Amino acid sequence: MAISKTVSIAKIAKQANVSIATVSRIINKSGRVKPETVQKVMQAISDFGLTPKDFHILENDSSRNAILVCFPDFRNPFYADIIDGIQKAAASRGFRTFYYEASDYKNALNEYEIIMEQNNFAGLLLAHNIPDEEKLSRLRLKYPVVMCSEHCNAPEISFVSIDDIYSSQIAINYLLSTGRTRIALINSMLTNAYARFREKGFLEALSKAGLIPNNDWIIHISNIDFDITVSVISALLKEQDRPDAFYCVSDVCGAAAIKAIQNSNLRVPEDIAVIGFDNIDLAKMVVPSLTTISQPKMQMGHQSCELLLNLIENPSSPTQHILLNTELIVRDST
Repeated sequence: MAISKTVSIAKIAKQANVSIATVSRIINKSGRVKPETVQKVMQAISDFGLTPKDFHILENDSSRNAILVCFPDFRNPFYADIIDGIQKAAASRGFRTFYYEASDYKNALNEYEIIMEQNNFAGLLLAHNIPDEEKLSRLRLKYPVVMCSEHCNAPEISFVSIDDIYSSQIAINYLLSTGRTRIALINSMLTNAYARFREKGFLEALSKAGLIPNNDWIIHISNIDFDITVSVISALLKEQDRPDAFYCVSDVCGAAAIKAIQNSNLRVPEDIAVIGFDNIDLAKMVVPSLTTISQPKMQMGHQSCELLLNLIENPSSPTQHILLNTELIVRDST
């Protein structure tokens, strides 16, 4: 049988029903593999008309030097520094990066699996929430997978993120220290893990202070969008009973809060204080400048990419769950 130029490690792995990493270990004679698994892979290689003499064809497979990175929304400026960190880590180790925006959260993993298979990517880096953890765990058996900025409860999936609960408590405790007690929360949808954790931190901080949250002031917006948030907050400020502070889970929403407050002929921070989250460049550009929780975004991208590359090159690399430190940056909005 003639050797097909389209044969790749990924196709061999699929034929043998094993991971790409397992095929790579057998080809390169690195790491321990069960004899029965070796037999399955060798049979798959034979099915494609290859022999051990042809292993150089698979070893030169360029797919091993490319990773797929998936984001929820490229319009969110929060991801700029994360991408920069990913790029630096990948380039330093000879890997290429390909970026993709999820079109449908519910079916995202099915979509990614098809893309991984068709393009023979070596690994998958996920920068958004994954609702189907069981599906993610199954995908992890086929491809190296690491999460960045978001994480899930699947213990075998490595991630680099922050402690969203503690970070929210820092933000709320600071607002309380300035005398603000009527605090509103501008959050994203609770389908996002970070949104659930930040809301939990918000509620816990108020509870410890002996305050009861106003449920009408806990708002969930469908997208991190400036115009939508301005509209939502403007409607809230038309009510006679209004908050004296806004805690926003992104700086985009924080900037929108400042705009909505000023449009309502109110002052920031004299009438209403505002605190954001992320510390993107926008936080320094708005007037007044925005107090915020700073995330180590570039480090997050760099470190998560390093974890993925380690897993690609050494499939026996241990799972790591890394939470990086955040910092309160006080500016004029509070």
